[in-house]
Amino acid sequence: MTKDTNELLPSAQFEGPVSKSFAIDPSSSHSTHGRTNGPSDYVLAAGAVDRDAPTEAGDSQIGRLRAYVTTLQDEVNEFLTARMKGGQEKDVQDEYEDEDEDAEEEE
Repeated sequence: MTKDTNELLPSAQFEGPVSKSFAIDPSSSHSTHGRTNGPSDYVLAAGAVDRDAPTEAGDSQIGRLRAYVTTLQDEVNEFLTARMKGGQEKDVQDEYEDEDEDAEEEE
C-alpha cells in the first residue's frame, strides 16, 4: 500500500491497571482480512461458509484506512483476550508492556 501525505492513521488507547497504546505503522503490511474477526476455525471446519468476508482494500486513502482499522482491531482484540485470560497469559501481557517501553525509548 502506498502512503499519502494526508494519510489517516487510526489509533487506540486502553486505560486500566495497565495502559496500552495502539498505533498503526503505515509501512507494514495491512489487510481487511483480520486475524480476530469472522467465523472461528471450528465453525469453518464444520462446513460453514463466511458469506460476510470483507473484500480486499483498494489502493486509495479510504481503502488503506479500512485495512488500518482491521489491523488495529486485531491488535486490540488480541491484547484484550490476553488480559481476560489473566494469569494464563501473563507472558503475553508482559510482551505488550515491553513493546510499549521500547516505543517510549525510541521517542
